[in-house]
Amino acid sequence: MGRDGAQPARREAIVKQQVLLVDDERKLREVVTLFLSDAYDVKEAATGAEAISILHREPVVAVVLDYRLPDRSGLEILTEIRSVRPRVPVVMMTGYGSEALCASALRLGVRDYFPKPVNIGDLMEAVRRLVSEAAAEPSAEDGLEARSLPDRKTPTGELDLSIQKAIGLIQLRYWDNLSLAGLARDLGMSKFHLSRRFKEAMGVTFRGYLLRTRLERAKVLLSRSQDSITEVAHTVGFGDLPRFDKLFKRYTGLTPSAYRAQAPDRIDA
Repeated sequence: MGRDGAQPARREAIVKQQVLLVDDERKLREVVTLFLSDAYDVKEAATGAEAISILHREPVVAVVLDYRLPDRSGLEILTEIRSVRPRVPVVMMTGYGSEALCASALRLGVRDYFPKPVNIGDLMEAVRRLVSEAAAEPSAEDGLEARSLPDRKTPTGELDLSIQKAIGLIQLRYWDNLSLAGLARDLGMSKFHLSRRFKEAMGVTFRGYLLRTRLERAKVLLSRSQDSITEVAHTVGFGDLPRFDKLFKRYTGLTPSAYRAQAPDRIDA
């Protein structure tokens, strides 16, 4: 007790940072919120209009954005987000992915991109990484003040741009015989330099990211297409079916055929 007999003041609870989740599928929002809520205060929106309203009034530190929304597309929302909060990092999810969509999203500043069904662990890791990176950047209020700041070409900014371009090329050409050396050549960088910078930014090697991209795309195809497993393997860049089977089972815990059999029960758009 204090000198006047009053109870000592309680230590204030730690205020969680806010992450905005924008998706019109309630079931998916519930699952993603369940996992993210341990670390963040998750604000949910089912439409683009709701999302922009929340961004105007809440100190959101990251946005997880679905591409297909009832009132407008994710790219339209992304453009509005950039006008309201130009520095907030955005992760995009979509079950309607395409090469053109990926390229457009990256040009508009999407920091990571996940096809549905989403790997929740990867999504959580991406959010944590982006929030941490944003916190390490020089502070500035998003909004009118931030929009008036000059575009400083800092080493960090250049790193982000290079890695975004690398991710875009991987998403565009994941099915092809894509190599680190070839990607570095396209970006005008040395193979060693790209390898180091990619691992620093993404927390995974180029080969690991490429493999994950191929396997995530395979999950979508197995869930939605009638193609044979051999055709799916070839479509995502595996010429060796036994190797595809082995890596897919290691990644998901299921063989491709077992995954396809239970796919209707997965969260999907």
